[in-house]
Formats: sequence, structure tokens, C-alpha cells
Amino acid sequence: MELFVSDLDGTLLNKNKEISDYSKKELNRLIEQGVNFTIASARTPATVVDILEGINIKIPVVLMNGVLIYDIAKQEYIKINKLEDTVVKGVLDILKKYDKNCFLYGIKDNHIFVYYRGIINNPEKDFYNERCEKKLKTFVKIDDYYSLLEEMEVINFVLFDDYEKIKAIYNELKLIEGLYVDYYKDIYGEGYYLDAYSSKASKANGIKELERYVNCDKLISFGDNVNDIPMFKISDECYAVENGAEELKRIATKVIESNEKDGVVKFISKYSS
Repeated sequence: MELFVSDLDGTLLNKNKEISDYSKKELNRLIEQGVNFTIASARTPATVVDILEGINIKIPVVLMNGVLIYDIAKQEYIKINKLEDTVVKGVLDILKKYDKNCFLYGIKDNHIFVYYRGIINNPEKDFYNERCEKKLKTFVKIDDYYSLLEEMEVINFVLFDDYEKIKAIYNELKLIEGLYVDYYKDIYGEGYYLDAYSSKASKANGIKELERYVNCDKLISFGDNVNDIPMFKISDECYAVENGAEELKRIATKVIESNEKDGVVKFISKYSS
């Protein structure tokens, strides 16, 4: 039995950040027939639940690149990989050095809070506007990130800027033990996006957690960007969409049709027929 795991942005989602009507209908048909399908995404439940509305996913989903395992049906966090306080302070010290704003994610009372000092550039504005009214996530403007250390489980840092500044910050953050950090071009807009979270978390480790919930002997994954590499490395077969990063295509089993052409769902449908 196969387990199919797909990334969202740039992979299952089209340029409008949506799953096409064809893909929704076909996924439901496949799931009803017994196909094991789930999601591994950098997004949080706050946006994923809305995106997947109308799709009857029965298996928990891997979110925030493996920081969270979330059961949509039960609206429950199955696992949370938080950052240690010393790691959080180390990140904040580096961001303070660069006078850099970030979106700091934390969980308190089974709810995600996102803290920020202000909205500085267009990517931050777009990021905020898309997410600020989601019911499973609350944005809070603050003056001092350090005050959060004793209040909640800090799980993630997200920041946007030009390549030079992101790369400079990345070079310092990657030296912090217990922290995984990566950056890549923002596929929806200008500039670069940096993501930092617990080194215990990855899409690969999150998928391994799913073995408790589904019996399978073959893992087949789909992605478009460098944060999908850990997932590809543990997969029996891995497929990059045509619009994906060249680095990912080089290690893929095969390149399939793009996100705009429903490449993932067409592949699963043909594979399962």
C-alpha cells in the first residue's frame, strides 16, 4: 500500500494559491477508493484547513515543515516540536543585531499566535494580509520579542528581505545548535523568505510520525522547492513538478506536469488506476 504525500505551495496549489476543482473532486474519489493521501507543507493549520476545505483527508497532515502534526478532523495538534529558550534567545540576538523584523510563531492553549514588531516591506505586508484574519491563528503586534520566552512554546521564525540581508542572517543563524534554517526565493512575490525552526523537525521526520496512523510499504512524495529535499530523500519515489527548483528536479525520480496543470493529482490518478 502506498502513501502519497504532497507539498502545497507551488505543487498542489496553483498560482492563485488554490486547489483546482478537478483536483479536489479527483482526490475525494481516490481517497474514497482507499488511496492514502496527505499533505506536508510549510503552512500552519490556520491556512491549510481553509485550503483543504471540501477534501476528505483522513490522515493527519505534516505542517510548518514538520514542526507540527495536525489532525484536521479532530482539530488537534498531535505533535509540537518547540524551540528551546536558549535557541530562541540566540535567534533574537542575531535579529536584533541586524535590526530585523520577524514573524515569531508560538503556541499557547492549543492556539497559534504570531508576533511581529511592524510591517516593513511588501512581502511582509502580503504575508500578513493573507493570514491575519484566520480563525486558527492570531497576529499580535509587540515591542519586545524577548518578553515571550516564558509565555509560550516558540516554534518558528519567518522573515522576508532581499537576498543579501537574508543570506547574511542565514549564515549566522545556521551556527546555532538545535536550529534548522533555510531560505529560498518567495515564489509569490519579490525578495527572499527565511524559515527557522527546531532541528528535530522536518517534513521527513513528520512523515515518519504518520506511520502510527497508516500502514504503508511505499512512500511517494511530490514537491517543488528545496524544503522538500528531506522528504524526497526518505521517499521510495519522489516527483518534482515542472515548475519546481532545479535542485529538487535533479534528485527526483521524475519530473511531472506543473502545478498549473494538476500534475500531482493526475499522476496519482494514473498510478492508482
